[in-house]
Amino acid sequence: MASASDTGLSTSVLDELRRYIALYGVRRDRSGGASAVEPAAVPDSLRYLLEVPLPRKPLAVAVDVYGTILASASGECTADAPEGLAPSEGFPTDMAQRLRAMVEHDHAEEQAHGIPWPEVDAPLVFARALEMPLDALAYVQGARACVAWECAMNPCAAMPGAADALRAFGASGLPLAVVSNAQFYSPLFVEAAFGAPLYGSRGLGFDPELMLWSYVERRAKPDRWMFDELARRLGRRGVPVDRVLYVGNDALNDCAAAGEAGLMTALFAGDARSFKPRVGEPRVLATPPSTMVGSWDALRRIVCT
Repeated sequence: MASASDTGLSTSVLDELRRYIALYGVRRDRSGGASAVEPAAVPDSLRYLLEVPLPRKPLAVAVDVYGTILASASGECTADAPEGLAPSEGFPTDMAQRLRAMVEHDHAEEQAHGIPWPEVDAPLVFARALEMPLDALAYVQGARACVAWECAMNPCAAMPGAADALRAFGASGLPLAVVSNAQFYSPLFVEAAFGAPLYGSRGLGFDPELMLWSYVERRAKPDRWMFDELARRLGRRGVPVDRVLYVGNDALNDCAAAGEAGLMTALFAGDARSFKPRVGEPRVLATPPSTMVGSWDALRRIVCT
């Protein structure tokens, strides 16, 4: 989970934000259950990948978050309002444009220092976009603002079958990792959507030493850096990089970047809103996914049998 040490926020503030996300950030159907998702239409050129066996038995599994284990309107954490949604009440009507300008400015500064795909610090971006005085309270107020925005613009739900698959992988002794473009609130959304902590036998079973979040690393996909770092961490445990499976919904940001680092990859096509096949993208053509699945149940069968 997000902790005070890696967010710059106190435990009490994080607990406040957890409560807010649980109330407003989890999308549910009328019966109170998780919202349904619609599988993607798979391009004809990629159908040959559907549920093909992996080249090797995985010894570890890593996952993306948005669009993979979390179903969301945009398929990623976002500054923009998804199509059809108006800006959240209480924000300026041009808030999305302000955020986009801030992000583009911060990215350009970091790229000038040699980081090809940098990540921003969302609370500071929101504080500046809202023209807050940059004093000691600005970071906390910015964090509250960006959580309110994300809850309104991008409510999430647990991807059907993901919890059962993750627990099956853990029960098989496979270390579970995350490599995700994310902000400090992303782990909080995962916990709220699944109703379980990230770690431990009663949680989703992720390994706290194998969590690579872009907001912590300050580098984002499709840079392969986080995948190389995951390979280093698992390599110290004796897990070869070609025995690591990475699961993601984006054929470029997830599968091509991970494949370039030597990982096996599974392209997840379980949610039409977030599936990004990137047909014709040169990096995807050079490093296609190892397999493709339309559900977490299908992936569980591939990995566990």
